[in-house]
Amino acid sequence: MPDRVKQAIFDMLASHYDEPGVLPPLLVADVFAGGGSMGLEALSRGAAFCSFFERDRQALEALRSNIEALGAGPESRVVAGDAWRASMATPNGRPFTLIFLDPPYRDCEDTSDRGAVRRFLGRLGDECLVVLHHPAGSPFVLADDDPWRVVEERRVGSNAVTFFAS
Repeated sequence: MPDRVKQAIFDMLASHYDEPGVLPPLLVADVFAGGGSMGLEALSRGAAFCSFFERDRQALEALRSNIEALGAGPESRVVAGDAWRASMATPNGRPFTLIFLDPPYRDCEDTSDRGAVRRFLGRLGDECLVVLHHPAGSPFVLADDDPWRVVEERRVGSNAVTFFAS
């Protein structure tokens, strides 16, 4: 994720939670985590816990190394495997309150109810904020009866960020 997009996301989160520079003690999931920059940033800003979901071996090595280097092991967990199918709950079974979702762009092309992102949202519980990073050319429009609502959107060059709340 480009640094400009990451900065925009954390600026938007500061506004959403009305806490500039910090986050409340949220339960965070960094889905398609790569090296874990979003989840690690959230932890550094006050999030209570983060689960990192990644399946690529090289990314997992980098992720584990980054967690160790930053001493974030006690407040984190790494889930190796397909994030689209993984359980979206913390180890103690509580739902996540903030989810960073940064799937491969090809998975964002189908914005209908049948698409991967919409199916993922359908698996989540209440009281959750999902931050989706996607191509600017793939806007997500929800039906009036959808349990999710778009609370914020921002375009950053060819990237877009959409905040969904349940």
